[in-house]
Amino acid sequence: MTAPVVHGAVIISAVETAWREIRRRFTGVPDISVTVPPTAGAQDPTECTALRTGRRFVRDGHLTMELQVSSGTLGLGGRPLMEGLLHHAAHGLALTRDIVDVSGGDRRWHNKRYGRLAREVGLTPPARAARVIGMGRCPLSDAEAERWAEVISALDAAASIQLEATVQAVAPPRGGRSGARFAIVCECTPVPRRQQVTPFFYEQGPLLCGVCLTKFRPADAVLLPAQATGEDA
Repeated sequence: MTAPVVHGAVIISAVETAWREIRRRFTGVPDISVTVPPTAGAQDPTECTALRTGRRFVRDGHLTMELQVSSGTLGLGGRPLMEGLLHHAAHGLALTRDIVDVSGGDRRWHNKRYGRLAREVGLTPPARAARVIGMGRCPLSDAEAERWAEVISALDAAASIQLEATVQAVAPPRGGRSGARFAIVCECTPVPRRQQVTPFFYEQGPLLCGVCLTKFRPADAVLLPAQATGEDA
């Protein structure tokens, strides 16, 4: 299976499965439509943890949120991705209850009403609002992560499949020159950091950027999709 196929299928399946469990546990969270944007770009400019809420629309008579998810998002790992999904589940509750939970020209300020909704889905709002994003950074505690252990494990497994497919897609063909290298990049903005590594070195384990704290990924594989701007943050 090619990396692009794995990229779309694995991400969409993993996120949809996790979201079904979120909706089962929290009444009122709307349905989602998971999309994988095709263009390359940087991290989510809204700093909405791991994901980006895009459009909202009515499907089959029900409110539906679009979640735009990249292979880089999946590569963050199961727990950060779970945290991001719960972050947007809180936004979803705001939509269904007609609560204004974000404000500002770019809609990045998460107000106290958002903080209460985040707490409702198991996140921990900060004691004080942060600059620019307000109450937007709401981590998942160890105790809450344990409640989602099976879902997080499934997300981690999906990330492993994606990483393996990406490495296979960019690895030089056997029989080439010894130690053939390829470029890997991180998610630093506005310009990602870049370095050359061998396939053997890359496959030993995740390589983390010390600046943006994200995993390096092959530059010539399926690129990290842009977290497209939408109506809400």
